[in-house]
Amino acid sequence: MEQRQEQTQRLTLSTSHLFQLAILEESVTELEEHLYRIVRRTTAFKNDGGKTINLDFGRIADRIASFEAELLQQIRLESPREEIRYMAEQLMTYLDTDGLLRTTDTRLADLLASDVETVKQARLVLQRCEPTGIAARSASECRLLHALEQEDDLLIDAATELNAGVVLNNVLLRIASEADRKRVKAALKRLPKAPIFQEATVVAIPEAEVRYSDGELTIDWSDLDIDRSWTNLEAAKPFLSAYERRRSTLRAILDVIIERQHHWFKGRLELAPLTKKEVAAVTGYHPSTIGRAVANKTVKTMQGTMQLEDFFVSKTLTGTSSFLIKVRIAQLLEASPVPMSDQQLTDRLAMEQITVARRTVAKYRAALGLTQADFERRKANS
Repeated sequence: MEQRQEQTQRLTLSTSHLFQLAILEESVTELEEHLYRIVRRTTAFKNDGGKTINLDFGRIADRIASFEAELLQQIRLESPREEIRYMAEQLMTYLDTDGLLRTTDTRLADLLASDVETVKQARLVLQRCEPTGIAARSASECRLLHALEQEDDLLIDAATELNAGVVLNNVLLRIASEADRKRVKAALKRLPKAPIFQEATVVAIPEAEVRYSDGELTIDWSDLDIDRSWTNLEAAKPFLSAYERRRSTLRAILDVIIERQHHWFKGRLELAPLTKKEVAAVTGYHPSTIGRAVANKTVKTMQGTMQLEDFFVSKTLTGTSSFLIKVRIAQLLEASPVPMSDQQLTDRLAMEQITVARRTVAKYRAALGLTQADFERRKANS
C-alpha cells in the first residue's frame, strides 16, 4: 500500500519538483559538489558581461578526484571504441552527487552535440563500472542493476517490472509461492537505490551555527559561496531555484526547532518532546518534506554539533524526552566509579522523577554502546 502511494505521488510530481526534493535532501557538502559539477559543465560559456567563469573549487575537486580517476580507468577497460570512451568520460560530469545520471539520453545528446545511440552506449559503459548502480537513470534502475548481480531470477524479474513502473503489489501477485513473495519483497527492500561509495574522510559542514550571547540567540548559516557572474546561465537556474527553496524551507524549520528547544540552545541539558507533524503544522510544509529536509543534516550548538533529527524527540509517560534520558544515562555511567546495572540506573532515574522501565534503560544503554560488554570489549582492545 505504501509503495503504491509513493509511486502514485511521484507520478504526479513534475520533473522540477522532483529536482527540488533532491536538492532539499542534499547536505551542504553534497550541494558544494553539485555546484562544482554544474560550473565544470559550463566553464566553456561566458556570462552576459563577457567574463569567463573561473571559480575556485579546488577543495571540492580534490575530494572527488580519486573517484573520477578510478572511474576513468574502468571506462578505458570497458570500452574499446574511442568515441564511446570519450562520451562516457563526458557523462561523468553529469552524474548527480548520489552517483545517478538522471538526465535523459535525448537531453544529454543535445547538450553534448552527439546522437542518442552514442549516449546510450556510453551510459552502458558507465553502468558496467564500479560501484554498482553508477549512472542509473533512477533509484529503481539502480536497484535493478544490483539485482542483476544476484543469481535470483525471481528477484531480477521483480526489479525489472518495478523499473518499468509496475506497482509492487502487482509484481508480488505474479509470484505463485507465498514464501517466495515474502523473500522477494524483503530482498527488494535490501537492494540499494543508489551506488554504495567507499567511505571517505569528508568534513561534514553544519547547516548553521546557533550562538547564545547577551540573552540573544543568533544563527549563522553555512550558505554556498555563489559567484553571481554565472547565475543567468540556463544550466544554473534550476539548481539556484531549488537551492533558494531549500534555504527557505530549512530556515522555517530551524526557526520552529529553536523556539521549541530554546533551553538546549541556551546551554541547558533540556529538550522538549517535538514531532515532525508539529513542525509541519507551524511551517505549512508536509511532514514528509520536514523529514527530507532534516535527514543527515547537522547544526552547531553550545552543546556541540547535533543532528537535526535529534531535536525531534519522543516522550515517556512522564513527558521526559527519550533523547534526554539517553543523555542522563550516559552521564550517570560516566560519573559512577563502579559499573552500574540496568536496575540501578532505573532506580537512580526514578529518584530524579524520571519514570522509565528497566528494559527501556537496557535498550537505550545498548543503543549508546554503554553496556558492560561494550566496556569489556573496549578494555580488551586498548
